[in-house]
Amino acid sequence: MKRRHLLGLGALGLLGGWALRPHDRGQVHDAYFAALNRQLQQDGDGLPTLLLDLDRLDANADLLAARLPERLALRLVTKSLASSGLLEYLAKRLQTQRFMVFQQPQLNRLARSFPQADLLLGKPLPVEAALNFHRQLPQHLASDAARQVTWLIDSEQRLVQYAELAKALKQPLRIALEIDVGLQRGGFASPQALNQAVQQLARYPLLQCRGLMGYDAHVAHSPPWVRQQQAFADSDARYRKFIDSVRSLDKLWPALPLLNGGGSLTYPLHSQQASVLNEVAVGSALLKPADFDTALLQAHQPALWIAAPVLKAVDGALPYLQPLQPAISAWNPNRQRAYYLYGGRWPAQPVSPQGLDYDPLYGRSANQERLIGSAGAQLGSGDWVFLRPAVSEGLLADFSEIRLLRRGQLVGRWSTIGNA
Repeated sequence: MKRRHLLGLGALGLLGGWALRPHDRGQVHDAYFAALNRQLQQDGDGLPTLLLDLDRLDANADLLAARLPERLALRLVTKSLASSGLLEYLAKRLQTQRFMVFQQPQLNRLARSFPQADLLLGKPLPVEAALNFHRQLPQHLASDAARQVTWLIDSEQRLVQYAELAKALKQPLRIALEIDVGLQRGGFASPQALNQAVQQLARYPLLQCRGLMGYDAHVAHSPPWVRQQQAFADSDARYRKFIDSVRSLDKLWPALPLLNGGGSLTYPLHSQQASVLNEVAVGSALLKPADFDTALLQAHQPALWIAAPVLKAVDGALPYLQPLQPAISAWNPNRQRAYYLYGGRWPAQPVSPQGLDYDPLYGRSANQERLIGSAGAQLGSGDWVFLRPAVSEGLLADFSEIRLLRRGQLVGRWSTIGNA
């Protein structure tokens, strides 16, 4: 082949390679976030802020209420909705006073804030934590709070421990029994083990059994070789076997037992089909963080954002590679600029302006998170970046409050509940 032909092919190769370079993804804020950006510039505290869109929250709550049949009561999951104001708002809108609680300090807080609430533990706590709950109660609330709380028991060992606690406190304790519905979440592993545990209650008259709890959220993530509907049917059938194993223990088993389960990821399945449950626990579906972008929750809307101030908008050069920055940004325009935020390392992804991303070559920071993007984002110091959380569980406790939006306007604040 002649030399000029080789040169021509080489040039075509270079042009083809250049055509494959990343395209510029940078955009300015859309109308929704542009309005929020302007409001926070005028009325922000200069701190990373949680924003809750009440219109979207209402839509999610109304969708949940419309989907739940009368046979299914609703229990709000407090670890995902960790704000007294938020819980009070949702309890009123959804007409429920049933809460599922996972942290002993939160349990004490909720027992004081919601004296009429039915508080079910969503995980078995060490008996020392249950003792702390009682020690930390104001004396005038002690007897009422004890009637509010249902402790979760997952083994005969813990059953004995809580029986000893009830004896030491000289008062009854309400309990529910955790069962493994086939998803390796712990609890009593077989109907036979559950039957033996319930029979043990005859020896512990201060323990009052309310029913069962079986968590099945992993059904929503069944592997390709197990159809979701089959995974759900298997889990439900297993739950029924546990019930059948204790149904004949009349004096020890309640006539109208609590049969709790489900979760945000699977509540639609329990709503659509003849589930054995009589109540479902739901939390994250009402805020819909990104980890809950599933087919079953497609109709729910994201309602929670993190807003972070931009501290610096600078050239996107990397340390020790400054001379190469013109070539790097020419190849990848999404590395033209670097934007440093106040705070960071949240479980969240940037959503506005579109085209921003974390810098894998620079690393993450909880102090000044670095995002990279193109100049098309048109961000400067004093602007705000908006991120969508992956989860709300644990996140709310990292912020002291939530700022509320109604029709795109900042209208109020709710304090959050910490874990300690």
